[in-house]
Amino acid sequence: MIDISAVQIKKLIVHQIGNQSRDEGYVLSKHEANRSAALDELLIRNYLMPLIRQGHPYDFHHESDLSLNTIYHFSGLIFDNPDTFNVHSQSIAKHLYSASTHPNIGGGEFIVILFDNLLTETGPEQALGFFRIEGKSDYLDVQEIDESFSVVERIGISLEKIQKGAITLSGGKRVYVVDSLGQKTKYWMNSFLKAALSETPKNCAKAAGNFLKAVSDKVESTDQALAFSQGLDERLAGGDEISMGEIRHLSERYLSEEQVSELLDDVREKAGLGINDDLSIDSRELDRYTRNVRTRARLADGVNVVVSQGKAHIAAVDVEQTEDGLRAVIDIKLLNREAD
Repeated sequence: MIDISAVQIKKLIVHQIGNQSRDEGYVLSKHEANRSAALDELLIRNYLMPLIRQGHPYDFHHESDLSLNTIYHFSGLIFDNPDTFNVHSQSIAKHLYSASTHPNIGGGEFIVILFDNLLTETGPEQALGFFRIEGKSDYLDVQEIDESFSVVERIGISLEKIQKGAITLSGGKRVYVVDSLGQKTKYWMNSFLKAALSETPKNCAKAAGNFLKAVSDKVESTDQALAFSQGLDERLAGGDEISMGEIRHLSERYLSEEQVSELLDDVREKAGLGINDDLSIDSRELDRYTRNVRTRARLADGVNVVVSQGKAHIAAVDVEQTEDGLRAVIDIKLLNREAD
């Protein structure tokens, strides 16, 4: 939990960054931007707060040595000596320019902000915020001309929605990321920040849930699919945690080892997580992401029955082929454990 009630902006600088593939170049500020108390309040409310509340948690990474991650390295230097903020923000801006090679990347402002006194579980920390502006919005202003007021159209930076933002705290390698334009290009995450999804309980449970759904979809017969669902349900009810190794072994009762490995590799790639056998997953979190697996019974190809009541699970299915289609008898079991 991060408390920003006492946070302050200590430094702010703005650089202009173009698209490298179009040779647009960059313009680096030598000095910090002028600020006011009202501006600081706007930036805290509209830039910092959404990142803390809505940003997805990632961790900086590097293939060989974390200290070689550019943003992690220069952020650490600024945290150690805030007087180096200007010069190291320029190095970070140059790194952003080198990452801006995709043709869909638009040139624009790059804002770097040093925050102080974010309250975390371990005490007060500093934070660095990075905000990339790739587009501006129209807005109206009122101007007095010749003793009359006129409405003037202007173009500026919107405070309503962060386009690309990231914030990292001085206490570790965690970085919170927002990328509302990520569908166009992944450079902000993959090239600039070089960040991987954090192994939080929620992220691990979501990835494991996607894997189990993929396994359930591959199981061929109705009886086996139901047995797989029941085995998973019993295991989740039997403890606070379940290892990825247990999940994999359960899956290998119904699919070949090769099939399970292929599905697991696919989920690893999409989730950006290691998902090794020794990874422990919170059973209650996993329960949320596997309800569609444990409350569904396949009667035939393309014909499924889903139970939506939280405590009701399918215990048995008897399917009979008829002249006109199918006749099914379904036993429903009401569980005693609390549903979320």
